[in-house]
Amino acid sequence: MKKIGNNQRKEAYLDRYFIRSLFRFPDRIGFELYEFSKGEIINNLMDPIDYLLFTVDGKIRICNVRNDGTPVLLVEEEGFTVLGDIEFARNEVSAYIVEAASKVTCLSVDVNRHHSVLENDPVFLSFLLRSVAEKLALTTVYILEPEDLRERTIYYLQHQTLSGVASAASYLHCSKRQLLRILKCLQEEGTVIKTGRGTYRLKQ
Repeated sequence: MKKIGNNQRKEAYLDRYFIRSLFRFPDRIGFELYEFSKGEIINNLMDPIDYLLFTVDGKIRICNVRNDGTPVLLVEEEGFTVLGDIEFARNEVSAYIVEAASKVTCLSVDVNRHHSVLENDPVFLSFLLRSVAEKLALTTVYILEPEDLRERTIYYLQHQTLSGVASAASYLHCSKRQLLRILKCLQEEGTVIKTGRGTYRLKQ
């Protein structure tokens, strides 16, 4: 992890993702820019209970840990997302592991420094509610029964484009071959469209 002191680059990310619009009084919020190397565990380096992290470039993996200590991929996110939203809402440390799947760039907000401003900001709290709801919807896939692979795949595609069969298979807890079989059936019945190599979406 390294802090990036390039103010012009920071401002460019703030403008590109309209991040100031997520706050009622953005001038009261101090943003810092950080980069994480591929393979770094982000929430070991910057605890989400202390920081909100807006990922503005790169890909992250969010994993759960089984009782035997082995990680299970929950979701891969590329581009803009927020980390620390659930921790802010619950004031608890998350059990999930967040790993940089590539070089990742984040804008950070120090929660301890801005806590009073954030918890009294209706614009930010509205964004927080939407963000947490989306993550809970995705996590629902993880707890569905294994025999419902077709339903889990459709549910997954209702919330995001499937980009990469191997990572989606890990997320859905099936083999790559099983997932390809399901995707082929969904294509044949006209439910799913293949838009590129390893990329699928629901037909509109």
